Amino acid sequence: MYIKPWIALLICTGLCLLSINNGWSQEPEEPVVGHAYYGNMTIPNNNSDVGGGDYNFNIVGADVQKAFGGEHVTYGVETGAYIGKDSSVRQFYASSGGTVAVSVEVNSLMVDYFLGGYIGFEPTNWFRLTVGAGPLVIWGSWETDPEESASEDINPESNSGFGGGLYARTGLDILFTENFGINAGARVTQTSLSLKDTAGDVDIEGWQYYLGVAFRF
Repeated sequence: MYIKPWIALLICTGLCLLSINNGWSQEPEEPVVGHAYYGNMTIPNNNSDVGGGDYNFNIVGADVQKAFGGEHVTYGVETGAYIGKDSSVRQFYASSGGTVAVSVEVNSLMVDYFLGGYIGFEPTNWFRLTVGAGPLVIWGSWETDPEESASEDINPESNSGFGGGLYARTGLDILFTENFGINAGARVTQTSLSLKDTAGDVDIEGWQYYLGVAFRF
């Protein structure tokens, strides 16, 4: 069920890296920097009929940054994508001559694409600190698979939707060689998804944290 988006992310990221690097190959003094990372984000559960607390998503992502100018203080454009997945068993509350809770397996998937600008601080060849911001678009799906219940009849449901919003993020690169290093970062988003048939309106706000690797081309 969740394999195709992960494969699509890897293919799109590879094509993006190749196209950007080849397209700007005449400017070797302004290298392209790419990242691949793993992290976590928490999305608040605003539906009072669904128990189990907030949604905790494991995320993977990749991005590229292209500098347009500057030496120790650089500026440029960045683009990338995130995929987040959460699977958990939650309690759905319904009224049927009294309040009952039905255990339901919930599978959630979210994919977002962002494009914005960034400013970097690079005092040395092995240290980079960047901040970026811009718009993003997001797609999400939400599927439920209820357990057997004699007291309440809840059918499996699925829904998906799109949303748009803004992001801001910061990242730190420590490079061990000319072309390879580690990356750590955090991102905050302000957007929402409308999943009215299942989860309702989902606000995707708050911080996301991640660790990964950095590549310089």
